[in-house]
Amino acid sequence: MRCVVPGIVLALLVLAHGCGSRPDDAAPTPVRVAVAANLRDAFGEIVARFRKEHATVAVQPVYTASGSAFQQIREGAPFDLFLSADTRFPKALEAEGRVAPGTRRVYARGRLTLWFSERAPPDARGMAALRDPRIRRVAVATPETAPYGRAALEALAAAGLEAVMRPKLVFGQDVGQTAQIALAGADAAFLPLSYMRTPAFRARGHAVVIDPASHAPLDQAYVIVRGRESPGARLLYDFLRLQPAREILQRYGYEVP
Repeated sequence: MRCVVPGIVLALLVLAHGCGSRPDDAAPTPVRVAVAANLRDAFGEIVARFRKEHATVAVQPVYTASGSAFQQIREGAPFDLFLSADTRFPKALEAEGRVAPGTRRVYARGRLTLWFSERAPPDARGMAALRDPRIRRVAVATPETAPYGRAALEALAAAGLEAVMRPKLVFGQDVGQTAQIALAGADAAFLPLSYMRTPAFRARGHAVVIDPASHAPLDQAYVIVRGRESPGARLLYDFLRLQPAREILQRYGYEVP
């Protein structure tokens, strides 16, 4: 006599055996990362290098101003890691109990530059050149949310130029948008040194590095968000401290601890 297995029983048996799938077929584990906009190019390379060793982890970066990421995390945005352009925002999250204990670390120190476009006078070489009436638009990131914008205003104040320059300043939401404004029509811009390592800025102007003594240090810290301590998040967190990631950051002009 033939034995007939009822459909519902058969379905349960198939599910119990995983439909014949292998562990290798599992979908990659997503790791959502809020990343300071100044890191777009460098972090993209870091992720590509990370994936060579950890193909089962799908890194999903969101590039934005550090202050914007800070606010989103406070409101419950599902980020696993936060790479800030300063230490202030990660410290504030830690003080509020929103950081996995012991994960706040400085991963890089950035440098601020003043970039002069091909539209600027060819002899423009430093902060004093900003007084030139031919320089009419200077792009800078919003200081309330972007640490590089805050450093730019500190540098202008140190040079005695903040009041003079206010009418010339054009603000971007983050350094990414500021870079777009710079290339689209500004005469000069305050931007991270990392942007000066890209072909677009090398080909269309020249830059000077701002004296770091003129503004607060641009130490950049990262954290794992509390409650988001997945194995994939920990793998990426640890990878950012390893030599391959450090070398990429150095290539983009960052100092690494």
